[in-house]
Amino acid sequence: MIDLLAGVRVLDFTHVHAGPLCTYQLALMGAEIIKIESPGGGDQMRQGHPEGLTPAFLGQNANKRSLCLDIKDERGLKVVDALVATTDIVIHNMRPGTPDRLGIGYERLSELKPDLIYCAISGYGQTGPIANRAAFDHLIQGESGMFMATGTPEQPVRVGFAVADAGTAMVSASAINAALMRRERTGQGAFLDVSMLESCMALMGLNYYNFLATGRVPERVGPNPLAQSGSAGTFETKDGTLLVNGNSPRLFHRLAQAVDREDLLTDARFSTPAAAQTNRRELRAIFAEHFKTDTAARWEAKITAGGVPCGILKGPADVVENPQLTHRGTLTSIADVPGIDEDSLRYLGAGFLVDSEPAVPDTPPPRLGEHSIEVLAELGIDEPAIHELIAAGTLHVPGESHSTDQ
Repeated sequence: MIDLLAGVRVLDFTHVHAGPLCTYQLALMGAEIIKIESPGGGDQMRQGHPEGLTPAFLGQNANKRSLCLDIKDERGLKVVDALVATTDIVIHNMRPGTPDRLGIGYERLSELKPDLIYCAISGYGQTGPIANRAAFDHLIQGESGMFMATGTPEQPVRVGFAVADAGTAMVSASAINAALMRRERTGQGAFLDVSMLESCMALMGLNYYNFLATGRVPERVGPNPLAQSGSAGTFETKDGTLLVNGNSPRLFHRLAQAVDREDLLTDARFSTPAAAQTNRRELRAIFAEHFKTDTAARWEAKITAGGVPCGILKGPADVVENPQLTHRGTLTSIADVPGIDEDSLRYLGAGFLVDSEPAVPDTPPPRLGEHSIEVLAELGIDEPAIHELIAAGTLHVPGESHSTDQ
């Protein structure tokens, strides 16, 4: 197991996607994650499965422990206080003001643990004229400019995955790790205010760099984002879609040679960079017809051998079987995942290797409240007191009657 963050304890008050993906990244780096979930269903991503183990929940909650605790109950909040004293990082993705009302705001918790690193994830940030507005991925994609950068000239479209949530998760994890480095040097904690809106703008950096420097907004080009070059973009073949990046004079020359179209190099329409740019639509049409004469795999082999970036458009079923990913251990299998009929379930890693070892999970996601008793026992709370909390409904453990549809 990766030990970059070994010994770091995280109290995870997050739910849905941006927050849980952030804490999943930290878990894969070796941090201990105690996921604090509310009675009555826990993380919203659990909804839709009788045991609260939907694919979306399973995919980003391995290597975590679940403590199901009613923090609106004073007794539950006292448990949180005891945990904070032993904790390095607190993370939530609640709307501004909610943590303070629940008693888990930064000011209060930092008094309990002065060197605490506290990460607050929200749609628009903790301050400002619209800070209190609710946010979700679709909305933030639109408000950050992502919609307007994607699609055809006639129709902007949403990016086809929750990039606003996922990008914010990665920005949050980066900020947390930087805060840990500062604390190591100075002993100082941190309040990290991470905005989905600002995170998405950071992800779109090239778009904004160009706009801020020139005031120009690039035209949406649909399925061919490299359409400004006739020798780059997507091309249909006999059996699939080819991705070619011959978007410079040097790469155009290599591409023409690799696919046996050296004649294009002496064609007056394309023989200079300026001419090739002017006649890019004609050049694209020529390549489009040429690529239809063979299979995607054969073209990929020829073009790659010729030193031009090239690949084949793939869906998830093909991607996960990529031998490159198998070689690097990007995906792993965990056996005996609760609520799953199969012998094992495949999991994505963090996206990097450490000392040649992939950062992947090794323990299954928790059932709601699976570690409630275990965590409280570690705090020194005795068995009678734990059972009193269970009887009062403050602490929940698996097997109790609580719906995952609330």
